[in-house]
Amino acid sequence: MISIPAHIWDDMISHARSLDPHECCGVLAGKDGEISEQYRITNILATMSEEELATFFEKGKLSDLKNLSPEQRADIAFIMDMGDFSAAVKDIRQKEFTLPIFYHSHTSSPARPSDTDIQKAMDFEDMRDKLNFPEPLHLIISLEDKANPVLRAYRIQNSLSSEVAIQKK
Repeated sequence: MISIPAHIWDDMISHARSLDPHECCGVLAGKDGEISEQYRITNILATMSEEELATFFEKGKLSDLKNLSPEQRADIAFIMDMGDFSAAVKDIRQKEFTLPIFYHSHTSSPARPSDTDIQKAMDFEDMRDKLNFPEPLHLIISLEDKANPVLRAYRIQNSLSSEVAIQKK
């Protein structure tokens, strides 16, 4: 069971709502099943060129994204700003956190990993060892029911996801 303090839980929901209809993204970190830090990360997808998109998405998803305006792209996907992410990783290392969680929102779909989420998690696995970064969990905030957001966390390994229990404390 992963425990998330109420102020961080509520701030993630606030983050998701403030960017709706775009997806938000960020990182949580802590130790021993307790989250103690939140890092909001900028979703840069709306600012990326089509050439840059090609480095992050597989062919089918890329084709779909190219048919959308940059603003519409950020409604259905996210790319974390590497400057923001690097600053978060540096702080996580300095504080010796061992429990990272990547979070993002789904503005109109359930709180479960999409095929794209799973693919991006697998792509990160290739980089994770080079970064000397612990295996992250993946938390999704669903705003499908705007009045009642749903948060769920997953472990994604070998292209399969399994839910991990989380609680607001």
